[in-house]
Amino acid sequence: MNFVVEIAPNARSKCKKSKTKIEKGELRIGKIVPNTFADDGSMTTQWFKLEPFFEMQMRQRKTTKKVESTEDLDKFDELTEENQTRVNKALENYLTEREKPKPKVKRAKRKTKNEDGKEKKSTPKKKKAKIENEGKPNVDLFAGVNPECTPKEAAKALLKVAEELKFNLPKDETDATIRCGQQLMGNKTDGKFDFMKALKSLANEMQCPEKVPGQKAKKKRPAPVAAMEENQGLVECFWELGNFEFKNRGDKFKGINYHKVCRALAGLDFKVTSGAAIAKGKKKVAGIGASSGKKIDEYLETGKIDRLERFRVGDFS
Repeated sequence: MNFVVEIAPNARSKCKKSKTKIEKGELRIGKIVPNTFADDGSMTTQWFKLEPFFEMQMRQRKTTKKVESTEDLDKFDELTEENQTRVNKALENYLTEREKPKPKVKRAKRKTKNEDGKEKKSTPKKKKAKIENEGKPNVDLFAGVNPECTPKEAAKALLKVAEELKFNLPKDETDATIRCGQQLMGNKTDGKFDFMKALKSLANEMQCPEKVPGQKAKKKRPAPVAAMEENQGLVECFWELGNFEFKNRGDKFKGINYHKVCRALAGLDFKVTSGAAIAKGKKKVAGIGASSGKKIDEYLETGKIDRLERFRVGDFS
C-alpha cells in the first residue's frame, strides 16, 4: 500500500503539511514515497497529521494516487475503534468536499473593435423560452379525490395512481402504502393534500421521475465501459448501487466507495472469476475490499446482488 495510518511511537516526526511536531501517541498518516536521497530505490515515509493530510489531498492533481477509502490505509484495522471513527469522519469530510462543484470563474470578454477603431457593441442573446411539459397535455390524475380526505384514503389514492403509472414500488403493499402516506404528510397545507406534489416526490424517491406525465427525465450518467466485456454486468451493478446510496439513502461515503469499486472492475484486463481472490492476497485489486468481494462472489454465483435487488423495489433499510 502507498499509505499507512498509526499512532506515533515517539515525537521525532513532523507534519509535512503544517510543519508542526507530531507528538507521541498522536494519530498520523504516512505517505510512502521513493527516497530521493538514496540510489538503491529504497522508500521513505512522509508523515502528516490527520486533518492536514486530507487538506493536502484536496490540492493534488486528479491523477495523483490518493486515499479514497479506509482500505487504502495500511494498519487501519490495528487502530482503536475511537481512532477508526476519527479517520472515517475525516475521510468522509474530504470526499464530500471533493464532490462539491467548483465555482466557475467568469472570464472578462475581450473587447473587439471595428475597422475605424471603435468598440463593437455586443448583441444580447435571446433567452430560449421554456417549454413546459414538452407539449404533453395536463392530466388530472386525481380527479374526484377529495384533498381533505383521511390520510388512509389519500394514501390508497396515491398508491393506485403510482401503480397505474408503473412506479418502482416496494412489493409489500403495506410498505408501499406507508411510503405514499409519508410523501402525502410532507405535502399537506391547510389541511389539504397536494397529491401531484406527493406523486412527484414519490417518483423521485423511487427513481422514476420520468413516469409522471409531463415530467422530463433527467439524463443519467452511464456506468463505465469494462475493458473486459465479461465484467460489464458487475460494473453496472456496483454503479447502480452507488447511485442508490447517493440519491435514496444519502450516504455519500458508501456511494463513492461503490463507484470506486465499479471503476476498479471496469479497468481490469482479465475476467473476474472470484471476488475473494481480488479482495485480498497477491491478486488484490486496489479499491476492492472484503465486503465488495463478497458481493462480487454473490453476483458470480446467482447473477444478482441481494442488496441491489432490495434497493430496486424500494427497500432501503
